[in-house]
Amino acid sequence: MLKQVFRLLMAAVFVSIPYAAAAAEKAARVVDPVKAWDLHFKTWAVVSIFVYLSVTVPLIYFVFKYRSKRKDADGEYIDGNVGLEILWTIVPMIIIILLGVQSWAVFNDLREVPKDHIEVKAVGFMFGFEMYTPEGIMTLNEMRVPVGNVKVNLTSKDVIHDFAIPSFRTREDMVPGENTYLWFSAKEPGEYPVYCAEFCGSGHSSMLAKVIVMKKEDYEAWVKSKQAESTNMAAATPAVKGKELVEKLGCLGCHGIAGETKAGPALNGVIGKSEELEDGTKVVIDEAFVKEKISDPKAKPVKGFGHMMPPNMLAKEEYEAIAAYIKTIK
Repeated sequence: MLKQVFRLLMAAVFVSIPYAAAAAEKAARVVDPVKAWDLHFKTWAVVSIFVYLSVTVPLIYFVFKYRSKRKDADGEYIDGNVGLEILWTIVPMIIIILLGVQSWAVFNDLREVPKDHIEVKAVGFMFGFEMYTPEGIMTLNEMRVPVGNVKVNLTSKDVIHDFAIPSFRTREDMVPGENTYLWFSAKEPGEYPVYCAEFCGSGHSSMLAKVIVMKKEDYEAWVKSKQAESTNMAAATPAVKGKELVEKLGCLGCHGIAGETKAGPALNGVIGKSEELEDGTKVVIDEAFVKEKISDPKAKPVKGFGHMMPPNMLAKEEYEAIAAYIKTIK
């Protein structure tokens, strides 16, 4: 009986080796990240289940077959089996090498972006994402792309974030001062959730976004409409421009406008208000303080709030526009 079990297990091992090799070769040929990672997962799942069963089934069998018949019985001394020891060293090593080759093939191939792609950009900050289309249109927490292959260039303004799109089986760290990238194949129009997959602070759980994949003609129409909005914005009042800037810069991810306290203080009624700083001094919030706070957030930290706000270097008229908008928030 023992020999039969041993032969069955060895047969399963040698049957699984060609399967793992074929899966590795197939994974290396797949250029779609979704198909490649799904195949990779299935291969590891099959091997893991096989290893689990090959250990657990004999273990249960041996427990019952060789259990003590008497309470005072001593177990038989077994010196070992060199052949078995070599076998269960070599076979797992072969399996691990094959899985390693498959993992390397999948990762290596998926770092090579297809030639027929468009390039967009995503910038992480606490706690949101700035998205830039190839035409230079900036959106907040919303990436719009046409159907096709998309390369996303990544960076961060403050701490390490991670840009993860589970539906496309892809994710990559966003590192301050460095440029990283990922790519995905958007085959079907629709909305796909984006998460920050690297803990980045108190607002990490609310750092959500989405990729909106559109038909090419719908995407082109959307680009034209946004460009028209930009033209109209040039003639808008400073307060309207400031509202647009506050939304684009992601300020509302940390600042409320209806009295609610988030990671930062609420903006309504803040102009003209007296606030205590961390060093105990008090200041009256005015346009100059708003400008300084945006360009150098650590200069005069308000008591009770941290140093999470990233700096933003803007033009003079942009600072003035933001201050004008904040004045209108009551």
